[in-house]
Amino acid sequence: MKEKIVVLGAGIGGLSAGYFLAKTGKYEVTVLEKASVTGGLCASFKHDGFTLDYGAHKIYSVIPGVLDEIQNLMGDKLLTLPKKNSLFLRGHLVDYPLKLGNLAKVLGMGTFMQIGLGYALELARGILGNPTPKSYQEYMIQRFGRPAYELVFEPLADKVWGGPDTLHPEMARARVPASGGIEVILKLLGIKKETAETNAEFFYYPRAGFGDLPQAMVEYIEANGGQVIVNTDVRELARDGAKITAVRGAVDDKPADFETDYLVSSIPLPVLGRLLFGSDAAVLPSIDELAFRHLVLVYIFAEKDLLLEDQWIFFPEREYIFSRIFEQKQMNPELGPAGRTAIACDFTCNEDSWQWQASDEELAQKTIEGLVKGGFLKEEDVSGYYVTRTRNFYPRYDLTYVEKMKQVSNQLQEAENLLLTGRIGMYNYNNSDHCVDMGRFIAENLSAGRAPVDVWNELEQRVADYKIVD
Repeated sequence: MKEKIVVLGAGIGGLSAGYFLAKTGKYEVTVLEKASVTGGLCASFKHDGFTLDYGAHKIYSVIPGVLDEIQNLMGDKLLTLPKKNSLFLRGHLVDYPLKLGNLAKVLGMGTFMQIGLGYALELARGILGNPTPKSYQEYMIQRFGRPAYELVFEPLADKVWGGPDTLHPEMARARVPASGGIEVILKLLGIKKETAETNAEFFYYPRAGFGDLPQAMVEYIEANGGQVIVNTDVRELARDGAKITAVRGAVDDKPADFETDYLVSSIPLPVLGRLLFGSDAAVLPSIDELAFRHLVLVYIFAEKDLLLEDQWIFFPEREYIFSRIFEQKQMNPELGPAGRTAIACDFTCNEDSWQWQASDEELAQKTIEGLVKGGFLKEEDVSGYYVTRTRNFYPRYDLTYVEKMKQVSNQLQEAENLLLTGRIGMYNYNNSDHCVDMGRFIAENLSAGRAPVDVWNELEQRVADYKIVD
């Protein structure tokens, strides 16, 4: 008889776990989702004749076996695309990865020399022995020099996560694949080439929109005897001592209980904490202190067939409200009507920020102003906008997050048959390929008979080594 596994959350993290667990043939898999659709922010949706993604997504990985697995699942539903993205700096597009001649032309020789001198100073200090960096700011300055930090890394980090001097250095290690500034300089000069470990030359993308990937996982789970149930309100986790025995709640407002031998959670840790411990004041503070940033996406529709040459462009400068823009039809022109296009502009913010408090109309106007100023469109070409907001999507690694997560893990591991996965579920800043790897790791080890706590602890070590490859 198959053991029962309930997975909380049908984003890419939860669905990847459900997919691999179903693939073992050893478990009766049930995935429960609060929303009316699956996929989370890896889903696609229809609007005004377009198929739209929730921001820029791609399928690429340097983790052995992940791309093979996705290709086997998706088959001919995948497109192979050459990657092209840029950095917008001082009114110009800068090639990414950076090229020396292009960078010098855009910045001017004065600024370019300042960056070089700043790097040389940090290199000299490094020879004498730099102290271990205690923040994102210190980490980046040690590797690239203060002028480069202040020009690019500081404003972009401030826009995305807020206060770089209050960010843990792990935030930098995850985001910067190069081992140090010298490696960047060698690549700028063409002496050392980019590799698959630092830069994706190509990527895969589903023809029907990125949401086709999580949808394929849903279909596989259901075809192999599992269930993916939407509109589920999880209200309680029943326990027998240290073991979770059932998930209790409602589906479409009708009471529903789901017995389980194991529980895999990809839902936000504060939500999971309350389900496990109720209002226990001794347990919840450490979970509630984990910081997140809200995500805002502003889609601007224009009466043009295409507006960009890049799939996505980063904007470090604060004068632009958005930190990245993404054109859907650059992935597949069939995802929008002929003669029209859509650009998704994303940014993050806090609950009390003016961006989060602003109306959709105000956000759209600020976004349009930025696109016009950058020369990407003319205001008369704009035909409409659409705004989405998602709370608590970006984990923010503050200076004490490591200690907080240790406390949280120790508390949650009181439930002996619980496992975590996904970006939000593990409070780990990662991409979709990492979520696929997490699901595979959980399924392989659990089906091999390993104790959940051992799988959990090894998975935490594994995700700590993930790198974001742009």
